[in-house]
Amino acid sequence: MSFIINEENKVYDAEEIVKIIHDETEFDVWKDITSRTKREDVLAFILQCDIEILKEELEEELGMEEESEEGYISELMNRTDEYAVEIEELMPEDMLAYYYAYEYDEDEGIIKTILVVSFDELGERKLKDVGNRLITVVGD
Repeated sequence: MSFIINEENKVYDAEEIVKIIHDETEFDVWKDITSRTKREDVLAFILQCDIEILKEELEEELGMEEESEEGYISELMNRTDEYAVEIEELMPEDMLAYYYAYEYDEDEGIIKTILVVSFDELGERKLKDVGNRLITVVGD
């Protein structure tokens, strides 16, 4: 597994982040893609979320059902991003997170999300740039 170290030699192992995600959220870590960042100060993962949980929520909270497929899928993706906000809140205080739901897989019943984390000294803008670059290569 991967790890990152900040300027004060504080270390976070990818296993710590995976454990937080697994224990505290609706996501499963599908793959560690840290090596694809080509950076030593960033951890990156592909997460997946079961769409059945999201569908139940949409139907309960919004009374929304699969009327307009495009609108419904968009709402599922948005809800996934809202779940990902929880991950950022669960991260240690000195960490930043960037997340983006990028793929709806109806056959597998999941939505895939990219999650990129780093120490806050990297900055939100740079972290977002790293995340956006990863989105273009995750299908490779």
